[in-house]
Amino acid sequence: MRTDPATDATASPISRAELFRALGVFAEPPGTAHLRLAELLDLPVPSAGDWAEGFVVQLVPHAAIYLSPDGMLGGEPADRVAGFWRALRLPVPPDPDHLTALLGLYASLLDAERSEVDPARRLLRRQARTALLHEHLVSWLLPYTHGMAEVGPEPYACWADRLAEALRAEIADVEAPDQVPAALRNLPALPGSDAGFEAMVSGLLAPARSGILLTRAHLAGVARRGSLGLRLGDRRQILRALLEQDATATLAELAGQAGTWVERHRADQKLTGPVAHHWATRAEATFGLFSGPAEARVRPLARP
Repeated sequence: MRTDPATDATASPISRAELFRALGVFAEPPGTAHLRLAELLDLPVPSAGDWAEGFVVQLVPHAAIYLSPDGMLGGEPADRVAGFWRALRLPVPPDPDHLTALLGLYASLLDAERSEVDPARRLLRRQARTALLHEHLVSWLLPYTHGMAEVGPEPYACWADRLAEALRAEIADVEAPDQVPAALRNLPALPGSDAGFEAMVSGLLAPARSGILLTRAHLAGVARRGSLGLRLGDRRQILRALLEQDATATLAELAGQAGTWVERHRADQKLTGPVAHHWATRAEATFGLFSGPAEARVRPLARP
């Protein structure tokens, strides 16, 4: 029987730190090292096309996208992560909120805690590891792994499951967060019916506001099931075109997506407490906004 290295490092060929470091490197563009990593992690070997589909087309692995009010790179969420690197007196990498960098940093803190012999200093190392886990990983990473497991190519769908397994083991080790991470506090809710078309589209594409991760694969599914044309372009252009073609059908599909995400977040709530509660309540609000009578669903998306 295979033993989980995240929960029993002594029975595994790799330590917990090595596991997170390997999972982070696996998210980089495939090279010769991925053959060994795939064997080590018991994952399918990815191709360059798999990587591009998973991490460029579908779910870019930057924390800021999933924690910001506009669903974009950079901004305050990225600055907050950079501040954490500086607080540890470490050089800030070019992409401090990239998943590979964050998992590598977490692995380093695990190593530092394990090797520290002074009890007081070991406690400080553990506190730093817990802060990184709660504030900059748990805040967004379980929803991210749910999304990748659903729409990613097989090697990265399997990778997402493996990462979620390891993350859950770490949360169990240090205990669940007891408050909402700073990045999720005071985020505006999804706009109401008086906000207008563009504001609603922007809100839907900001995961921490809408509670859902809406990928190109999801939008393609909306188009297919509604017999709608799928426009080329970024997600904003695609979503806008779908709503303009048939707002009623598109919003009904989005309500279904939101309902699925509510179930996922609620299932995580026992483990991650207020973090999953935040995500679940946002997804519930999205579901409520778009699951009523057809006239009420369309009203928030009406053009001026």
